[in-house]
Amino acid sequence: MSTMRDLTIPDPDERGRLNNDFHQRGTGTGFYDDNGVPAPWPHDIDQWHPVTGDPPSLEPGQQPF
Repeated sequence: MSTMRDLTIPDPDERGRLNNDFHQRGTGTGFYDDNGVPAPWPHDIDQWHPVTGDPPSLEPGQQPF
């Protein structure tokens, strides 16, 4: 079972159970949409890869954050 400290993606059976609980009881799944709202796990999360690209170019002396 996934916990708040467990950052791994649950296996398909666990995701199904979490999504079922989410739809029936409104319990959290550990997955959040782009607005930070609890959401069901996407069925294709196993194929997800983070978007990577070139880091933004900074002006001399500009802080990254």
